[in-house]
Amino acid sequence: MRTYLAAFALVLTACSPPAPQAPPASAPQAPAAQQPPPNPDVAVLSAAPAEGQWFSRADEGVFAAGFGVPQSEYQFAISCSAPSGVLTLMSAHELAPDQPTTLRLITAVQSIELPARSFNEGLPNVTAELADNAPHKAPLISMLGAPTDRFAVEVAGETHVYPWHDSIAATLTACR
Repeated sequence: MRTYLAAFALVLTACSPPAPQAPPASAPQAPAAQQPPPNPDVAVLSAAPAEGQWFSRADEGVFAAGFGVPQSEYQFAISCSAPSGVLTLMSAHELAPDQPTTLRLITAVQSIELPARSFNEGLPNVTAELADNAPHKAPLISMLGAPTDRFAVEVAGETHVYPWHDSIAATLTACR
């Protein structure tokens, strides 16, 4: 009988799940995927976007995307002269007298400040012109070339929010 009980105990032990093992001491763990920190300037994007629509144009190596009200002047425009690689951004802002300034672009992910100049003869505007080898050119193309809901343009404390449009990506891509 003892033999049967011993055999029965062995069978029960063999069929029972193994005891949990203690985890190895200080096992290395993979680092969590890092999210980029949110842009501290993102609050400006909650403002209502400007009224208007995007228009695009491409002829003789010049690509352009402009935002404005139909039958009116552009409020914001981006153009690319593909042969030279020069990228130009123009924002309808009045900043007198004509002077060096900064044109700041803001998206949910990042902001970038571009050296610019105000022009007040004719239609007042602030223009940033980036040569083909300008250090801000590639980051700008990366930032505004990717689809986003909206972006903002700030000059001298005045901010305008615009909806993003695929004509922006087409214009910027032509100047890569």
